[in-house]
Amino acid sequence: MMSSIIHKHVSKQTCFEDLPDEIILVICRYLSQVNILDSLLNLNNRLNKTISSYREQIFLSHLSYQDFYHLINRHLPYLAENVYYLCINNCSMLNTGRVFEEKFNKIDQQFPLLRELIFYQIDIETLENLSWRFNTMFCLRQLTIDIAEDRLSSMPVQFDEFLCGKLFSPSNSFQNLKLNFNKYSFNLRSITCKCMNIRQLTISVKCLNDLLIVFNTFPNIEKLNITIGCSSAYDINNDIYPYEHLWWKVHYLTHFDLTIKEKELTSHDNIISNNIIMKIIENIYSLLHFKFILNIGFHAALQLLTTKDIYINKYFPYTNGSLWEQALKRNDNRSIHFELHIELDGITGDRLKRKMEFDVHNVDKYDDIDFNSILKTTFSSTYWLQKNTIIQCFSTASKHVSIYTLPITNSHLSTSIDIIDQELSMKPSPSHKNIQSLVIHSTSDYYSPKLSITNLFNKFPSLVHLKLDTVLLLPPTIFICSNRLRSLSICNYSLLSCCQLLDYLPQVISLSITSSYCKILTIDTCSKPILSITRLKISIDSIQTKNLSNIIQYFPNVNEFYLLIKNTSNRSTDDFRQCEKFECFLQGFIHLRYFEITLPGKQESFSIPNWMSMLNSNQRICVKTKDGNSLILKVWL
Repeated sequence: MMSSIIHKHVSKQTCFEDLPDEIILVICRYLSQVNILDSLLNLNNRLNKTISSYREQIFLSHLSYQDFYHLINRHLPYLAENVYYLCINNCSMLNTGRVFEEKFNKIDQQFPLLRELIFYQIDIETLENLSWRFNTMFCLRQLTIDIAEDRLSSMPVQFDEFLCGKLFSPSNSFQNLKLNFNKYSFNLRSITCKCMNIRQLTISVKCLNDLLIVFNTFPNIEKLNITIGCSSAYDINNDIYPYEHLWWKVHYLTHFDLTIKEKELTSHDNIISNNIIMKIIENIYSLLHFKFILNIGFHAALQLLTTKDIYINKYFPYTNGSLWEQALKRNDNRSIHFELHIELDGITGDRLKRKMEFDVHNVDKYDDIDFNSILKTTFSSTYWLQKNTIIQCFSTASKHVSIYTLPITNSHLSTSIDIIDQELSMKPSPSHKNIQSLVIHSTSDYYSPKLSITNLFNKFPSLVHLKLDTVLLLPPTIFICSNRLRSLSICNYSLLSCCQLLDYLPQVISLSITSSYCKILTIDTCSKPILSITRLKISIDSIQTKNLSNIIQYFPNVNEFYLLIKNTSNRSTDDFRQCEKFECFLQGFIHLRYFEITLPGKQESFSIPNWMSMLNSNQRICVKTKDGNSLILKVWL
């Protein structure tokens, strides 16, 4: 009795079709589609549902010839009516597309529910034969066609005109069309009617005029990825095109990837003007995503004729952040995602030009172009700061140039007060959570806007180091603005104002105060000491040294103290040899471990003060600065 129960239990567990779905699917990962269909198809209804994706998504790719013929002869005729995804890869197996077309030459009737069809490295003859069925595939939503590069040479005359008639017919039902014909570019002049169904389009065209045809022909386009060649033979005078009408011609266009590409450019005049590109972008009001790629290689003869002025005037406007900002800005302050990637051949060096053009006497002197200095200034505005975008440039001895935008992922940012002030005033505006070190410098010696400490730390919540030369506006009620900030460097603050500021930043341990000549460092009555400061650096003018010893009452826990005295008032350096009064810092800062004083003066005329001479020689050092106009006294305790 017991043995029969055990036998039944073991028998039940060893039935393959009774295994849980999770285990069945794990096993399927290690099997080919043909093996899965051979083993699991029609075992029971539950397993048919479990392997539904293998029955309804067919990949004719990377199969042995035996498995391929087994799949299309045994399984596919019975599965075809329920297949919604079909991929035919002619790269992994020769003549895959042709064999499939011979077997399923009525693809529209044999695959009535097909929603996505992919031809990869398909041959032209097969594509021509199957394209007659596209307009009767009523469930088809996405069509992807990739033609093998070695097949392009055998393209029949007016192939693009024939294919355009099949692909851009009003009777087609597919909404997503992706065409990758390698080096082949379409001429769209043969399109005569509007294609209302197309929502997404990927295509390569010959010239700018073809892009304008797309705008006129696809009114419901939502995503456009287009590559334009630089063939002037097909271009007309595009300045007369009504670009201001694009807002209603392509009202739904939200994602736009534009590539201008030419492997061997023969004339700079063939490059589409940046003004036209800017007009297009600023008039597509619905835009949410824009990516621009300029990939230009020069013909050898053209590279010899390319000067620095031509290079900057023709191509650098495409990298001008101010022009892109003007084109991308919208009245509703909508943020448009922007990517820029430029690949350019460089300029041939002067010595090479003279060697190859020995009969030319007047050759412009070649100078390397300082790409970064030209580009980065145009990407330093508030607009790009708000978008967390910076520009990068890489050049190889000016023989090739790569320019691209990147999101700000580094933790350091240096910018001006005016830009930060505009950034803080923008609502809504994203926070810069990755910035840990922020340097804000003033652009004017006379006036700088005051920044709200609350808004500043709302925008930059992760700040650890802050350096600025303006005054922060403090709210009337004291509250903690940041628990992350550890280092603070400020200018033109009195000690009392500095202490008031630190009430809002209780975790600051390193403080640097710089006081200009016109702003005397005042010593006010200390309401309460700042116990968090352990590293203190003070930079003052020579006339501000009176009562400096009172600073001890403000910061009693200092263990590193740096004092920089500047001689902007042109006082006699003899006054600075009297350093005896600085002994008070050694006595007042009871936790002091390191003390550094920088004084204006010459080392030859300087005598070490008594309090320093009492220290061991390994505890003190006196060195001069690189310019030789100041002395640095260092003391270790």
